[in-house]
Amino acid sequence: MQLKPTLAFTTIPQSTLHGVQTTVQTTVIARLKSNDDELQYDYVMIEEDSTIIDRRQVLQSTTKACISSLPFLTTTSYPSNAQEEQSSIPRSRGKIFEITDKNSFSGVAYIPNTIKKSYPLLVVLHGAGNNKQQSAIDAFTTGDHKMLPPSLLYANQAPSSLSDNFIVIAPYVGKDKRSLYDEPRSKVLDFIRYFNTYIESQTIQDGTSISINRQRISLFGFSEGSTLAVELATTRQFNGLVLCSYGFTGILPQKAIERLQGIPVWIFHSTKDDVYDIKCSNQLVESLLTFEGQGALDAFSKFTKLLPNDKNDDSINTAKGEGYEHVRSALIASKSSEVYSWLLSLP
Repeated sequence: MQLKPTLAFTTIPQSTLHGVQTTVQTTVIARLKSNDDELQYDYVMIEEDSTIIDRRQVLQSTTKACISSLPFLTTTSYPSNAQEEQSSIPRSRGKIFEITDKNSFSGVAYIPNTIKKSYPLLVVLHGAGNNKQQSAIDAFTTGDHKMLPPSLLYANQAPSSLSDNFIVIAPYVGKDKRSLYDEPRSKVLDFIRYFNTYIESQTIQDGTSISINRQRISLFGFSEGSTLAVELATTRQFNGLVLCSYGFTGILPQKAIERLQGIPVWIFHSTKDDVYDIKCSNQLVESLLTFEGQGALDAFSKFTKLLPNDKNDDSINTAKGEGYEHVRSALIASKSSEVYSWLLSLP
């Protein structure tokens, strides 16, 4: 007897965060190539409304304007250069620093100041951007990706459910590159493995070591990073997903849906997202809920729909500029204490 999936729906009004409406849409389709146990996705752009629109141009041209008025970030001055890796990590406070694997990526890492034998790991996957920063820390604090958890941790504004309980790593695609989405999936997995090995080789100043619970590694993805997160989750190496503005408009391959069964997911998406329509997330949820194969979805999952203040007020809808509703899902999820408490509750 198959277990019926449980899905909780919530809505969050926009309150003081105003949205926009535009006609910008893109469509992506996927083809599955199956080779034994491996999944491979091919993505192509297709024409919609007689116009081919490059979603990366939309994201690159609008993200900076959208995040310039983030409601939860102060005007903290950030260093222009990344912090150096250290062989001994102080316990006096949580530490955020840059780490580089010469074979994959550089990234921003965070270690809590709490004392535990082992920690869950949160992997943050950014979306597309201009990426003009050489430093990963600069990219997540003054660049295109400062709506994500690393920025909150750097500014000491993260919920304690995150800062006290998780080791965090956020790979950065690199200067003048567009997105992690363009990189080989194996390269992202290699970076995570490199980081795990690196952290566990370090010692705290009192001589103790740090350990990552390999059974509790979760993914937090925004935009193209959320599409990447879903693909990575099909490897069955992750115990939970937080997806913000999920952007895959096609139908996931049956094999991918099968491999996602039992992995809890919390989706955030604005009903007025002007880059990736909320139908992308609706379709993902529908695919998971209607899976008819063995091992039907038995994980408790959530779908939070963000509602703009007044859909009939044009002055509100244009207040924050093109792309703001797309970014807003990441703003809400990143600062939500409940999100990290939910991840901690997962088996």
